[in-house]
Amino acid sequence: MADSSIGSIAELDREVEALYQAIMGRQPFSYRAAEDPMYRSMADRYVQNGRLAMRDAMGSAAALTGGYGSSYAQAVGQQQFDEYLRQLSEAMPELYGLAYQQYLDEGDAMQDRYGLAYERLEGERAQEAARQAAEYQRQRDAIADERYAQEQAAKAAQQSYKQQQDRYQNLVKIISASGYDPSDAELAAAGLSRASADALRREYERTRQPAQVETRAVYYNTENPDASNVHQSTGDTAFVGRISKKTGSSSSTGSFKGGLSQR
Repeated sequence: MADSSIGSIAELDREVEALYQAIMGRQPFSYRAAEDPMYRSMADRYVQNGRLAMRDAMGSAAALTGGYGSSYAQAVGQQQFDEYLRQLSEAMPELYGLAYQQYLDEGDAMQDRYGLAYERLEGERAQEAARQAAEYQRQRDAIADERYAQEQAAKAAQQSYKQQQDRYQNLVKIISASGYDPSDAELAAAGLSRASADALRREYERTRQPAQVETRAVYYNTENPDASNVHQSTGDTAFVGRISKKTGSSSSTGSFKGGLSQR
């Protein structure tokens, strides 16, 4: 459609230019009777009628002289012929005026054709300008719509990411605090892998096992405190007792205290 419109504008532009050059290059009016078809037609008719009139006049004059030609008859006949030529000459101003009016009419017709062609050209140009403006606006609207869609998509993606992060943090807290076993859908929604969830659950279960308590029993040799022995055992009860310890071939009695120390 655009190419067709541009082609039409180019053709009209050439037509307008040609008409303008024809108007500007038109020769000024000049009248040449020999080139005027109306004058030639009238001249032929007047000459023919003049000759007929001359012949009739000469015939009439000859009849008066007994049928013989005379200078009088020739003079009468020439007079009739000259009368027709005079009448043709008198018609010249009228022929000139008609030719000039025709020249003016042709000029007006050229002006009218130029005006119509120019109006069509301006109309086509206005339509093409409107079409281009509409196309430009359509492109701007399309760009604006695309940009808006991109902004909305970015906002939606950002909001979705934030929601996923919130779900991720909440799910990690829940698993770490309770050992909750989430479904695959919950993991997918939070962006948490099954392996990571299992690791969190194992850590939760490990921290929930009973604490290992180290019991340290310290034996005091009552007879020789410097020779006291220390024995460690595992348990959850503090105790105090007495033991006997042999030293060489003799025995000695000692006492011990037990205490708890947590590893």
